[in-house]
Amino acid sequence: MSMQKHNAIKQTINAIGSAFSELDFDAWLSHFCTPRTVISQGTVFSSSSIEDTREFMGPVFDSLRQRGFSHTRLDTCHVKLLGDTTAMVSTVWTRFGHGDTVIETLGATYLLVSINASWKVAVVTSHRADVLAIEAEG
Repeated sequence: MSMQKHNAIKQTINAIGSAFSELDFDAWLSHFCTPRTVISQGTVFSSSSIEDTREFMGPVFDSLRQRGFSHTRLDTCHVKLLGDTTAMVSTVWTRFGHGDTVIETLGATYLLVSINASWKVAVVTSHRADVLAIEAEG
């Protein structure tokens, strides 16, 4: 895999984590392409509308605020380039509350596309943290 592409993809994933840590919806959404698909807890959501995406994800952001969320940490990040413009990333995140108490640990798998030399998420699905779509490359 091109180390340059690998690094650019990891930068995108880290930027998603930073935006999520701030619970900044607009910054988080800026890392997604249009249309985008989010799969979570058996629900499939796909939209080109910022307003519809905000309505779908708003309760997630609100719930974390109510639970005292302070930040998220990227624990695992495995990248697999599927072609010149497509990649899959398998991650594990830990969400923390104030005082560094663990709120939850979860997995997320991303399908990214390169659009105008920038990696964007087309699909993300959350899942159990003990399940990785991509194992570490040896």
